[in-house]
Amino acid sequence: MEINFDKAKRVAVSCLAMTSCGFLLWINQLNASADENQSSNLEVTQNKVQQPKQQANSNNINQSSQTKDSYDYNDHGNYAYLDSEQLTDNGQLNVSGWHVTNASQNRPYHYLIAYDSTNHQEISRQNITDQEVSRPDVQKAHNVYDAKNSGFKASFNLSSQLANLKTVQVISRYTNDQFGNGDAVDYWFAPITIDQNNYANLDNASVVNNKLRLSGWNATNQASNKSYHYVILIDRTNGGREITRQLVKNVDRPDVAKVYSGVDNAQKSGFVAELPLNNINFSHQLQVISRYSGSKDGNSDYVDYWFNPITTGNYANQGNLDDFDLSNGKQVVISGWHANDVANFENNHFIILYDNTANQQVAVQNVKQVSRPDVAKAYPSINQAGNSGFSTTLNLENHNLVGGHSYSVVSRYSTSSNENGGSGQYTDYWSSPVVLNSHAFYLDDIKMQKDGLHVTGWVVSDYSSTRKNPYIFVLNNGREVARQKLSLNRRADVARVYPKVFNSVNSGFNTVVKLNPALVSGNMQVLLRFSADPAGNVDNDDQYSDNYQSNAGNFDRIDVSQGGMYVSGWHASNQTLDKPYQYLIFIDQNGHELYRQSVPDANRSRSDVAKAYPAIFNSEKSGYQLGFNLPESLQHKIVKVIHRYSNDPRGNGNYVDYVSGPVNVNLMRTPIDYRQPSEYVPYPNVSKLHNFWIHVRIGQNRVYLMDGNNIVYTMYCSAGVYQNGISETPTGTYYIQPERGNSFYNGSEGEGANYWTSFLNHGEYLFHSVPTDYRGNYIPGETAKLGVSTGSHGCVRLSVPDAYWILHNVPTGTRVVIEN
Repeated sequence: MEINFDKAKRVAVSCLAMTSCGFLLWINQLNASADENQSSNLEVTQNKVQQPKQQANSNNINQSSQTKDSYDYNDHGNYAYLDSEQLTDNGQLNVSGWHVTNASQNRPYHYLIAYDSTNHQEISRQNITDQEVSRPDVQKAHNVYDAKNSGFKASFNLSSQLANLKTVQVISRYTNDQFGNGDAVDYWFAPITIDQNNYANLDNASVVNNKLRLSGWNATNQASNKSYHYVILIDRTNGGREITRQLVKNVDRPDVAKVYSGVDNAQKSGFVAELPLNNINFSHQLQVISRYSGSKDGNSDYVDYWFNPITTGNYANQGNLDDFDLSNGKQVVISGWHANDVANFENNHFIILYDNTANQQVAVQNVKQVSRPDVAKAYPSINQAGNSGFSTTLNLENHNLVGGHSYSVVSRYSTSSNENGGSGQYTDYWSSPVVLNSHAFYLDDIKMQKDGLHVTGWVVSDYSSTRKNPYIFVLNNGREVARQKLSLNRRADVARVYPKVFNSVNSGFNTVVKLNPALVSGNMQVLLRFSADPAGNVDNDDQYSDNYQSNAGNFDRIDVSQGGMYVSGWHASNQTLDKPYQYLIFIDQNGHELYRQSVPDANRSRSDVAKAYPAIFNSEKSGYQLGFNLPESLQHKIVKVIHRYSNDPRGNGNYVDYVSGPVNVNLMRTPIDYRQPSEYVPYPNVSKLHNFWIHVRIGQNRVYLMDGNNIVYTMYCSAGVYQNGISETPTGTYYIQPERGNSFYNGSEGEGANYWTSFLNHGEYLFHSVPTDYRGNYIPGETAKLGVSTGSHGCVRLSVPDAYWILHNVPTGTRVVIEN
């Protein structure tokens, strides 16, 4: 017999005086992983046709008994309540509740019916006549026929129907038909909404054992009748082309079932897929699809969940080599960062040291990522930038880095964990080349002593990786004098400055190169060498110091005074070890010796010289000084002064000299005094001179009394001022004229002078004293110019005694040469 549900509903409504009761089941899911322990919310909306004065529940049950003869015959209501309804993750709809009505008295059969209210067709029914549940609470609230036994519990298997069900309505029926049809009274509970949402999460996408491993879950009631579960990978960059798919087995996911209890098979919604990497390009935008299908090939009758793309397709590959430290010689310490969009999948990170010159790998190390928030800040669009750092140490004990070769550090992300990752899909970042061609040195201290050259310092070279024998050489004018093999010690300060130079931490030395200082007689150089030859002769990397002098000196003072001559200075030479005697020797411009004097006050301390010339033997004791009466042989001579070390007490024999530049030995009075002769020594005796003449140098403010080419006396003067670069004193060769006198005064000029002697135009151009005023007093402003600057109108002004001497001692006709 077919149920007329529409009629049954009308009867129920009329009998129950418009009373209804039902519920609406909602299962809500947040867009999150089931692991987040979010529970579903179950809402039951209840509508009753007649609201009892007291709700029936287990807390206020009246335990009094009821017989079928003691109920209220006049109650024509139809009462029911669905206490609970639960759609389980295995497709079971579990319901419990109660239904009472006096109309059930002659209808002994009790059925529960599941009804598809959308498609208006029955799903299934259950005879629960013998499964009544005691409900004394209901009897207390509704004293109608058999209320105390009105409870029910039942389960409907909807798993095969859920994919197409939107709502399910439960009907409680009392009937006189054992098959649940016939004369019946029904109660229609409110529809139960079936959750048709599609829930999923991709928990992990990574490369494991050279396969793309995808794990997650997908739960939906739409898949209740679809037996095949596929995981599909598509390439969206390549027009959405499918790359590969895999039929997967469902995996237990109790966490998902807890959150989505109303979704069929949520307990078994997990999946794990391992896809071959063939044809997968992680630089493309890749997307994963979870598909439940009713067909074995997965191409029809399916429901899909499209996960967010696992790669962006916005390929970026950035990196930097922050540090490349070769300083300890046994390892290379490498640090930097490498950020790209596919490191999640190419999750094996290798650092490779590559010899660009030899075109081969030197060393490789699998490294772990290091946090780099600075990189994340600079490259926010690269999702792995914050974990892009690396730091590792590569052992070089079994690898020889070759000086002159170019090396690069390669940061490689690979899908393969084997060897250097080259067998998998990989992405490389190549650093800028590091060329091992650097070398440097410094001599911290150098000192020549009796036993040889004491040297401390450091030397580094990239070529020392294969040229492992360090040497120091001493050269004299480019030729080897001595050599010493070095034992290098630790210099952390050098390593800090030269971290990229091979073995720079082991670069220090402190040694004595055994030699006789006398062998270094020219320009000395220190040669530092790394050699492949234990003897230090072939296959070398050389570094040369600047030249060091082996013989140096200075004449600090050469003073001539009324009391004599004083000479002081220093002279340092490697040749002095066997030369204890010191002399000062004076020679003329032709090299003829004029005078010599031993130096008793020698070997004076000179720390300044030792500091400036540490490579010269005994430079700290190189000072000397000598004072002596000036012999006539040196007076008014242009000489050179020689300081000499000699092995001969008389200053000859084997010697080493230091020679000054030209020195004018004059006895000029200082300070200049116009009232005194210009020199301390007497004026020359003109009658004894062979070729006497006068030489005036205007710009030097000097008058020289000459005997041939020799100066016999020097006078301070002040000649004619310069006008447009030409002195008022005429230049040329003139002769002393007869005109001379004791004094004159020129009223138009307002000046006069004493002791005048004419040399041009018979009284116009004169030698005379410094000017006087009209009273005969010397003018201070003009006397101050003597020997310092020009100041006359053409005459040559002299000190008073010098003018007097010329007046009385220079014969008429004496040649006068005047030059600028």
